[in-house]
Order: sequence, then structure tokens, then C-alpha cells
Amino acid sequence: MTTAVLAEPRTRLSPTLAHILRRIGSAVLTLLVVLGVVFLVFQVLGDPARRTLPINASEEQVASYRAAMGYDDPVLEQFWRFMRGAVLLDFGQSTTAGRPAIAVVMDALPNSLLLATTTFVITALVGIALGTWAGVRAGTTADRVLQAVGAFASSVPEFWSGLVLIIALAVTVPIFPTGGSGTAAALVLPSVAMAIPPIGRLVYVVRESVRSTMAEPFMLVARSKGLGSSYTLRAHLLRAAAVPIVSVGGLELTRLAIGGVVVIESVFAWPGIGRLYVQAMQRYDIALVSATLFVATAVVLALNTLLDILYMKLDPRIEVGTP
Repeated sequence: MTTAVLAEPRTRLSPTLAHILRRIGSAVLTLLVVLGVVFLVFQVLGDPARRTLPINASEEQVASYRAAMGYDDPVLEQFWRFMRGAVLLDFGQSTTAGRPAIAVVMDALPNSLLLATTTFVITALVGIALGTWAGVRAGTTADRVLQAVGAFASSVPEFWSGLVLIIALAVTVPIFPTGGSGTAAALVLPSVAMAIPPIGRLVYVVRESVRSTMAEPFMLVARSKGLGSSYTLRAHLLRAAAVPIVSVGGLELTRLAIGGVVVIESVFAWPGIGRLYVQAMQRYDIALVSATLFVATAVVLALNTLLDILYMKLDPRIEVGTP
């Protein structure tokens, strides 16, 4: 008599976990591609030794520096050395700071994160409040005025709003400092200047989401049961509108991390990675530029991955695919 041996079922990852792992893998691949593009750009721009050293450097000094930095090696060898160093978070010494480039970037990163987080909080609070108020009162004169103000705010360049705030609240009426960091007052103007355009965009999205949700059958049922307006907003309306709000808010946060801090940090002399990147490009500090782009890209990819997870938590109907 033979005994049937049942094969053990193969362990499979849940669709959600598989989706998260795919997103992480895609983020790592994107990061490597960005590093490869950075390397190629510096190769195309010309001789790094000649661009890094002062204009009056002799040919002997240029040749000596080129040999010391390995710029005489074959391109593939330079590329391998660059990518291996990036994986190990070793981008070399910053020629302007005189210490490891990654250490310089990590010192500046908390300032940028503080600025971006404060801006996002202001954007979320003001944008959701005004958008909800306009959506509930859709079609009224106040709603139309708010839409016009929001459209204007969304098109205002950040450097322009920053300069206007400096003139109005730091020069004409000296309430806040014109730049720098270290105090709560120094954080006000740059965060408000950076929040103005995304507030305008978020107000429009929240208004449309609230307006469409107000017409849904479940909202009509909730109001027919006599539920209070504040309870209805909290329990039904904002929950149903959460996905588009988080989607746009996440995109705005990503945009702030990519480009917003570069402009505002330069205008207000805020010591973050955006201003650091501009200074590194001006001085042709290859190690510092590479480290800055690496960290900024990693932050953006991490935010996108976290937003994907948040979408699935807010709305389980979102398809994540199967492995």
C-alpha cells in the first residue's frame, strides 16, 4: 500500500507586500539610474580637473590633480569606482568644505526637512480648510472669489512671493528676519512663501472633491438622518475625499522636496541641501553635487513609496496587482 505524500503549499507573498517590494526595487533602480546620469553629465561637461581648479592653475597643477583624482583612468573604471562609492555612501571629499561630501549633505538635510515639513503642514491646514469651505458653499459668490484667489496663488513663482514677503515683512515692516536660520521667526517667511502656490492648487482639488462627494447618495442619506453638519464632514465627507486630497498633497510634498527648497533656500539663505546644491554647482564640486542629488532623490523615492502604502490604507479598493 502506498502512502500519498501531499506537497506542502508554496508560500506566496500577499499582493500588498509584493507591491511594496516591487516599489522598493523600482526605487533602488531609479536611484542607480540617477547616479549614472550624474556621472555622464560631468563627463560631458569637460575636464573636471580644469573646471575644479582656479583659472590661473598651471598645466602641471592640472595634470597632477587629474592623476590624484583618477580622472586619467578609463571611463568605465571611473564609472565603476563612482557607483561603488555611491553604494557605500562614499562620494569623496568636498573640494569646498574639505570633508566627506555625504557628511556635509547630512548636516544640511535636517534644515531642508524642517522647512519642507513646516510648509506641508501650512499647506494642508489652510488648503483643506479653505477647499472644504468652498466645496460646501459651491456656486456662491464667496466660492467664486476663493477660486480666483486660489488660481492666482497657484501661479505665483516662489522666488517672487519670497521677495514680496521680504520687502513687506522684513524690510518695510521689520517683523521677521530677512534670512538665516536657528529661530522660529526665521522659518516663517520661507515656509509661507513656499506654501502659497501649493495652497492654491490644493484648495481647488479639495473643493472639487468635496463638491462631488456632497452629491453622493450616502451623503444625502446621512443628512436625511439628521446628522449634524460637523459630524457629517468628519465621518463621511472628508473620509471619502481623503484619497484625492492625499494624492495632491503627496505630489506637492514631493515637488517641495525636489525644487521648492532650491529656490526658497537661495532667496532666504536657508542652510539646506537646496542652497548647498546651488553652491556646489557654482564651484563645480563634483562630490558634493553627487551626494546632494543622491540624498534628494532617495528622500523623494521614499516619500513616493510611503504615499503608495498610505493610498492602500485609505482605500482598500485600490488595485496593487498580483506578483
